[in-house]
Amino acid sequence: MDRAAQRSQTVCILAVPATMTCHDLLTFTAACHGDIQHLRIIRDGSPNRYMALLTFRSHLSASEFYSTFNGVPFNSLEPDCCCHLVFVSRVELLREGGSVAPVAHTELPTCPVCLERMDESVDGILTILCNHSFHSSCLAKWGDTSCPVCRYVQTPELVADNCCFECHSADSLWICLICGHVGCGRYVKGHAYEHYHETQHCFAMQLGNNRVWDYVGDNFVHRLLQNKGDGKLVEGSPPGKQQCDDDKMDSVQLEFTYLLTSQLDSQRLYFEDKLARVEQQTLAEAAELQEKLSKTLEENQKLQEKLLLLSREKQATDKKLQQVIGRLVTAQSDLQDERQINHALQQNQSAWQSKFQALEKEFNEYKIDKDKELADVREQLRDVMFFLEAQKQISESADRDEIAEGRIVIGEAAQPSTPSTGSAKKDRRRRHR
Repeated sequence: MDRAAQRSQTVCILAVPATMTCHDLLTFTAACHGDIQHLRIIRDGSPNRYMALLTFRSHLSASEFYSTFNGVPFNSLEPDCCCHLVFVSRVELLREGGSVAPVAHTELPTCPVCLERMDESVDGILTILCNHSFHSSCLAKWGDTSCPVCRYVQTPELVADNCCFECHSADSLWICLICGHVGCGRYVKGHAYEHYHETQHCFAMQLGNNRVWDYVGDNFVHRLLQNKGDGKLVEGSPPGKQQCDDDKMDSVQLEFTYLLTSQLDSQRLYFEDKLARVEQQTLAEAAELQEKLSKTLEENQKLQEKLLLLSREKQATDKKLQQVIGRLVTAQSDLQDERQINHALQQNQSAWQSKFQALEKEFNEYKIDKDKELADVREQLRDVMFFLEAQKQISESADRDEIAEGRIVIGEAAQPSTPSTGSAKKDRRRRHR
């Protein structure tokens, strides 16, 4: 796009809709009128479309116009109808004879509106379909859609694109002369005849040759002339023959009056019937809506009562929740105190366990000492008992005097025995006595 903008200063607007007049096109490009040197409208082969060539004063202006207006809708009511732009490298103008237009011109043409010379370097020039050129500002002030010189329409005329309202067929179309309904003929799908059965609109005109068909009489009535003899409808005189006399004209007027009256009566009956059906349908819809409204009001009342009950339950639940939260806070504080007490008890338990172990150790040592002392005391007690027993036996013995004066000699090789030791002790005790 940048390379094309650097090579060309001419931009073409493709497929401009025929409903958009030159005035509308000038309004659409009003922001760039100071940069436009020449604007020319040309016709292409597309129906209901035309093109516009815009020559700008600089490459930068053409590039800015392309980036600003490309893809922009022509109006806000038709967002699908957008502006499509292309750069044009060269434009050749041919005469009607086919020869190429001369390269240089010495005399500038005059504007038919203001009668001043049209210089592209001073003001933008607009050339319309009839090849008449004007200042763009002068043509913008022209309120009519035709050319100020030859009254030619500036934009291409719209091409009729009629089709059947039901099947969209474009063959053998008939338009109802009463309501304007367009339908296809009997040899296509017969929608025009179906429209007659539904609405009783008996006159339809064929598009293209303007022939009128009467569905009631089942014949063409585009020339309504009545024969005086039998009263039948006959075909009128072709162009160029002698005109009908006054009686025939009166009969034609009467026939038209009768047809118009009959059609108006049938239309009145048709629309009255249609109005009655619409009224019945409206009343039925109103009754249905009233029933729905009553049901909705009842449901609304039930929902309001349910909402009130739920709000009360919510308040009670909130109170219970507050109480539970208070209990939870109290339980948490009690749990914290219990944890502290448990921690202190664990510390005391460890201290008492260490003390108990120390006391148990001392008790075990004391017990060992006492067991040793008790063993000595038992031994001493046994010796004492042995001594007392021996003393008793000696005192009761007949040889107590000899035993009292006797001596005990202990050999060197003999091992001292417990009884001997005890006897020796007894002897020593006796001696001491």
